[in-house]
Amino acid sequence: MATTQPTARLLVLALAACNGGDSPADSATETGTTEGPNPTSTTAGENTEQPTTTGADGFGPEQEFVLRLNDDPVPPLKLSMNKAEAAQLFGDTAKEIKLLDIESGTLLKNTLDTIKGACGTGWKADSADPKHDCSGTDFKGPDNTWETSAEYSLIRILTMTPANAKVEGTSIDGMQGLADGLGIGGGFSQILAETLGIQRTEEFITTPELVVALQRNLLATHPHIGGDGTSLPLYLDDALQDLTTLAAKLGPMGGHPGIVDPSFPITSECLTPEFAMNIEAASNLRLLDGIDLSKGKDYMSTVVDVTGPTYGEPLEFDFNDPAKFSIVGVADEPRVDLRFAISEHDDFINSCAGDDACKQNLPENVDLVKATWPGSAWAIEPWLLESVIVAGGREKYKNRIFDKCYEVLFSCNLGAHIYVGPDPPGWALFDVFLNLGNPPKDQYVWELINEVAQIALHTPPSIDIPEGEADVAFTLRDIDIGITGPQIAESVRPYLQEQAPKIADLLLGDYWKNNGPVDFYYRRGGDGLPYLFYVASDDLPPNADYKHPNPGFFTCPEVQPSCKASATDLAGAGDAIREKLRLDPGETVLYVQDDTGTLYRTRFLVPEGDAKEITVRVAAFE
Repeated sequence: MATTQPTARLLVLALAACNGGDSPADSATETGTTEGPNPTSTTAGENTEQPTTTGADGFGPEQEFVLRLNDDPVPPLKLSMNKAEAAQLFGDTAKEIKLLDIESGTLLKNTLDTIKGACGTGWKADSADPKHDCSGTDFKGPDNTWETSAEYSLIRILTMTPANAKVEGTSIDGMQGLADGLGIGGGFSQILAETLGIQRTEEFITTPELVVALQRNLLATHPHIGGDGTSLPLYLDDALQDLTTLAAKLGPMGGHPGIVDPSFPITSECLTPEFAMNIEAASNLRLLDGIDLSKGKDYMSTVVDVTGPTYGEPLEFDFNDPAKFSIVGVADEPRVDLRFAISEHDDFINSCAGDDACKQNLPENVDLVKATWPGSAWAIEPWLLESVIVAGGREKYKNRIFDKCYEVLFSCNLGAHIYVGPDPPGWALFDVFLNLGNPPKDQYVWELINEVAQIALHTPPSIDIPEGEADVAFTLRDIDIGITGPQIAESVRPYLQEQAPKIADLLLGDYWKNNGPVDFYYRRGGDGLPYLFYVASDDLPPNADYKHPNPGFFTCPEVQPSCKASATDLAGAGDAIREKLRLDPGETVLYVQDDTGTLYRTRFLVPEGDAKEITVRVAAFE
């Protein structure tokens, strides 16, 4: 199945660096000796070094080596990996490679819709009885029945409409009795619907507004998500492990209580057994022949990257090209099982009501709110249920303006006059004749809804749930994550392309591991012509000390600047770091020092023409 089995980085290195030249295993010991002007070459692999008489200039016997330019095209790196192979190759780095950002809105909508429908859809009818039946759920309260569970209480809140609203124990309890008892305005449900500007069967806070509130308050505040909460980051390790990693990533973190219950294993068939990730990349590695003056011929790999926008990567990816990257075997409609969790505040959150100063009780005035009304829903932690409810309510009613008189005996003065806004929008005032029915004090609509929600949360049928003990968690199965398999396969392209340098570094970033400690090497420059390069610090492994005391090539054994033949700035070479020179045809004698300062005489024999192969004779000073 796999063109290249990704079992080890060194295997990948060998494949990418193989460009038709000699391999280190085949010719690392290519040596020879000479005793005069006519050297006798030896066959690669034969170490036939022979002592010779020390020359009059103080240099010992020469050893001969052949340096070749490896010009054959470097084969592309091709990988075809299943899940296990991809996990093995990428290892821990898979946690850092982002595949895509999943739009959170659809996932949250599907989650809320599933929760709202967990106890049936009878609540959608224009009836005072929502006909909830949670018998098919795992909800359990103190008496082990769903009727006394906090989860059921939350469902009552999420499915509460003007038609089925239960407001006993709230500040509008008396208003409901008055309106229904006297038939004012068609009854309390009708007045409530008109005041809020919604249908009698519409939830107080509908799903779109709750999605926004959850994104801002719950998701954006979680350290793993951040931003504005509108997207969920999905990394390679998440996909390779069928999203099981999200239980920890989205659980409690940094003081945040988490979005999911980490004790419940998140599972998903995001990747099918047919999954394969197919990658083709051009290698920028070039295998160079070099000389370790103290030992002989050796080899090093270096990066020759001429493709932008960044330079210096050992591999060149084009994830946007379907011929060079593809993912197959992603589920057509990936779905997930998870346990959604949300906690409540330990204390009841009172509305800021009856005072015009409360008009400043808004999230944009958070510093004032925390100093003046520390018990406000805007002052508590944003991920708590009360804060989410009030944020969703404001999202829905922040521009609400309403003004209507409900007459009794054809007189508004004998009935009720309800204002919402306009200064500011959403601020509600209930003016009732003689304050009958104990009408609520003027306050923001969303604060009133939050009060109703809190009472409902703690008073399911037949039981009272103490404040602070109504934390809820819903086990949700087969939730559509909001993106299809084909969309995933395409959406990952720009993310991976942006991270191409990181991936290249992962696969071949340690190409230097097998490099020999050469003192100089032979390679083509930017103009395509061959040059002799003295090794520089950039050629060494990361953090390695550069120990060469006197880099460069010299025409005199004193190796003084006055006789230096090489230069770092050499037109055409395409390099401004290393000492280098262009060898002329014929014989050139140069003196060099290695990393210990030992002096060597080198004689280069260069043929006419392109000089794809040259001979060098090396003798140490004795």
